[in-house]
Amino acid sequence: MRLLAKVSLVGVVFLSLVSPALADDLNPPEWRGQDRTTMQEWQFLTDNPQPLADLVVNPYGVPSAQVWPGTGQSWWQEWGGREGVWPLSGAIELYIPNASPNEYKDIWIQLTWAKQAFMSAPVLSTIPGGTIEVIQQIDIGPTGEALPAGPNWWHTTYNVRIYPNPTFETIRIDGTIMVDQIVVDTICVPEPTALGLLTIGGLALLRRRHVA
Repeated sequence: MRLLAKVSLVGVVFLSLVSPALADDLNPPEWRGQDRTTMQEWQFLTDNPQPLADLVVNPYGVPSAQVWPGTGQSWWQEWGGREGVWPLSGAIELYIPNASPNEYKDIWIQLTWAKQAFMSAPVLSTIPGGTIEVIQQIDIGPTGEALPAGPNWWHTTYNVRIYPNPTFETIRIDGTIMVDQIVVDTICVPEPTALGLLTIGGLALLRRRHVA
């Protein structure tokens, strides 16, 4: 019971520390903060094309980013009512290290973006490749509030599942778009056999402590 109480307290502290810092964390995954998960966020507040993440909760390594804005494009300190925006006709690549081996990995990506042209939209891909599903698209206003029909900005959530689970992945975003923020969560899910062995091992350890 004491152990469970400590774990619950850690989870509450984790969420209280993380939530205020994420300006566009409109659609976080329900599994954030669990075992074998990571979280990293980029707000792009400087013109560094290799920006460090503004917020990282990743026990497996240091995530990194590379921005290729494209010919004739450069970072904007302010655009469309938001600070720190990269215009793309090139790409952004994010490198995310995490747990392995496991059966599969889910990657939850929240992207804040605007169109540069009428028909432009993000093109998301991952290495290794995975099945990409668009979970939700939310219009947001210049200060981050959700709107029924935002004039400029979109907030799109992607879920990617990769089999089998790699030790890292590269997330690539292409398109003639403006990128303001990216939040990436990952969870590595063990195969049922491995999960059963972990459960049995944990129960055996608790029995030993009880006997002692």
